[in-house]
Amino acid sequence: MLSLYFHMEISWRNRCILWLYILFSKNRDQQPLVRITEGGGGASRILFLLPSEKEHAPIAAHFVKRDMAQETRQIHYVVHENGVPYYSEQIRSHLITYCDKDVYWFGAIKKSSNLNKIKSMEYDAMVDLNQTINVTQILLSLELTIPIKVGFQSPMSEKLYSLVIQRSKSGFLENDYQIIERILGLS
Repeated sequence: MLSLYFHMEISWRNRCILWLYILFSKNRDQQPLVRITEGGGGASRILFLLPSEKEHAPIAAHFVKRDMAQETRQIHYVVHENGVPYYSEQIRSHLITYCDKDVYWFGAIKKSSNLNKIKSMEYDAMVDLNQTINVTQILLSLELTIPIKVGFQSPMSEKLYSLVIQRSKSGFLENDYQIIERILGLS
């Protein structure tokens, strides 16, 4: 199980889809430069890509647990409908969900109200909390023009994210999540 966190395997099918999408993506080189300063207020509009797997969702749910009534930032979460039960009632009104019928066979989200809702917002940062390859959410992140994209180390992370988080050598994801909180000014 621990080796899953350090050596993420990508199937040939998914690897080919991702490389083709990266090669032919319109937004590939249009990412603006962003400066993160120690005294700054952090990101004010954040999109989290959440895992829906039973093994990873409870840990991510603990990280994203927030008092949304007191939250001054605009935070949204994208998750497959199978993962919704793992997340608290407090963030459910901020969840953008998709299901299998909303996804093409190769993994991209079909044009829908959910996709339009995601694209209509201008986010300062996107954080992919998936510990395994989620092709649908990776293709979504490639389609969005968000200046700061944070994700965990994987075979393709340099092409996907502007900030790559090396997994903690101790194997505790909480340490990795604390790094993300500090980067975005959430802590």
